[in-house]
Amino acid sequence: MYHRIYPLFNGCFSIFFKSVPAMENIHCFAFLVVDEDGEMLLVDTGFSPAYIPGLNTGFTRNPEHEIPAAIDKLGFDPLAIKQVVMTHLHWDHTAGMNDFARARFFIQADDFRGLLHLNPNEETYYNPNHWFNLLPQMELVEGDYELKPGIKLIYNGGHTRGHQLVEVQTRSGPVVLAGDSPFNYDLLWEMISPEGWRLFREGPGQRFYWSDNVLSDIQNHLEQQGRLGPVKGQAIPWKDMKKWGTRLITSHDPRNLKLGCIE
Repeated sequence: MYHRIYPLFNGCFSIFFKSVPAMENIHCFAFLVVDEDGEMLLVDTGFSPAYIPGLNTGFTRNPEHEIPAAIDKLGFDPLAIKQVVMTHLHWDHTAGMNDFARARFFIQADDFRGLLHLNPNEETYYNPNHWFNLLPQMELVEGDYELKPGIKLIYNGGHTRGHQLVEVQTRSGPVVLAGDSPFNYDLLWEMISPEGWRLFREGPGQRFYWSDNVLSDIQNHLEQQGRLGPVKGQAIPWKDMKKWGTRLITSHDPRNLKLGCIE
């Protein structure tokens, strides 16, 4: 089955640090995928201006860039979306999950298991408040998975322990929605000293760290699902993905503004 892909612009955010390079004017996109029967699938749900972890943050967003509004502007009903694929669980992809609270959410089990094995301060990449109430609606996927005819989820890891791609069959050929696959922020965060992290955690960054019960609740959920254990997958490097010969579209590429509908 063939599908159309609509990039959904969600606005931009910026984070300015004193001691490391700035993350400035980062464009954010989700993607609406529509099949020949009009059935919709959403890939990621965008960021919230209320939660941009860091110092000296900023954003630009118009009301029409809210994901439900962007879908409505295309002539589709956002409340009719039954399936949402999360490429990964970083804060800038999960903020709108509760806007689609009737849907099932497809996430790699490794991305969820990886939450139990984060590096120091890495929890600031995530906001469990975006999705904790939706745990009963999460489908934990193990590796590559055909979600429906023409839609395949592909495990690639790297950016997070369970990052996944979405391969979409269009009339012009396969397109891979690659999320944040090219990016690794380890070096950026290592440039901040332990003392700098301590001051951040005890001061303005306190709200970006998790409460004490979050890890135990995640562990209990994985245990109930029979998915507790180590991260299983092996990451596929971005340089290898570029050799596939498939069209790759990432979630922060400003060129997506010019794409229009991909058919």
